[in-house]
Amino acid sequence: MIFVEDINFTSWSQGLFGQQSLDMGLGQFFTILEYVSSQTDTYFCKVDKNYTSQICPNCGTNTGKKELSERVHHCHECGFEIDRDIAASMVIRDRGLNIVAAGTSVT
Repeated sequence: MIFVEDINFTSWSQGLFGQQSLDMGLGQFFTILEYVSSQTDTYFCKVDKNYTSQICPNCGTNTGKKELSERVHHCHECGFEIDRDIAASMVIRDRGLNIVAAGTSVT
């Protein structure tokens, strides 16, 4: 199973990351990843991108917006502490598994 954030790269390029985000080819990478997944019978699903770096993967609390320099996720509710990128990936995984369990899809 592969779960990714449902990101609109065109609107992303007009924001903080600018034209460089289109030049990186991330959108093309996800298109290829989805295609290869379909050819290898690997489940591929896009999940809601909102707040993945703000939600605690341990208890579900919204811990608030973080500065890019903040590299550690710390939940004041349950005390869970982990690298913020790993925490976000856990939230993405959980959202994907919820979609699988419900039998629905974002795309």
